[in-house]
Amino acid sequence: MKALIISCIALTLLPHSLAKVIDLTDATFEHQTQASTGQTTGKWFVKFYAPWCGHCKTLAPIWENLDKRLQENNAQDGIIIAKVDATQETQVAGRFQIRSYPTLKYFADRKMYSYDGARTIDALYAFVTEGYKSASDDAIPAAPSMFEVKMKEFRQKFEAYTKDSEHLKYLLEDFDHITNYRKNAAIVLMVMGAIIGFMLGVIVSLLMGIKSTEAKGKKKKKE
Repeated sequence: MKALIISCIALTLLPHSLAKVIDLTDATFEHQTQASTGQTTGKWFVKFYAPWCGHCKTLAPIWENLDKRLQENNAQDGIIIAKVDATQETQVAGRFQIRSYPTLKYFADRKMYSYDGARTIDALYAFVTEGYKSASDDAIPAAPSMFEVKMKEFRQKFEAYTKDSEHLKYLLEDFDHITNYRKNAAIVLMVMGAIIGFMLGVIVSLLMGIKSTEAKGKKKKKE
């Protein structure tokens, strides 16, 4: 019985002892933070940084220590410390219009706050626990739609082929114009492309089937 009680206590403390700064990506940001969809996963203090940024490097150990202090003293408040490499996770960085490093955003009580104060552990701690309540909040940008995500993936792949071609670069500019200002037209083009691709696949399959049948017929005649 005693061993069971000790095990239960250990399991209760485990999440806090293993807590660490969470790395967020384009793929995980909205799912984990729920920044624009309710924020039911907790309060998120997010650092947008660049690996080469000197101020970001100075802030790194402070950010880690802030996480430790919150876990030790305010675990019940559900405050989560996270970071985003804005040079890699460009979709999220673009969504929040990150222009300088480090940029600190706090998502709490279904609102977003920008932190511009001192980057000391005491100042940061005071802000996330109580200070933000007297600060003005910012509008939370909507998460990108599935269409926008797919368009960006397609653009990145297509961009790789445009580096050495002026004609393709102009085509890419037209693509950007369509996806940014004429999204309905872009959707129609995608649907038409999918239909044409499907039809071509069916035609190729039929032709291959006809050739295979003819080849079998010729073989039987020879026999």
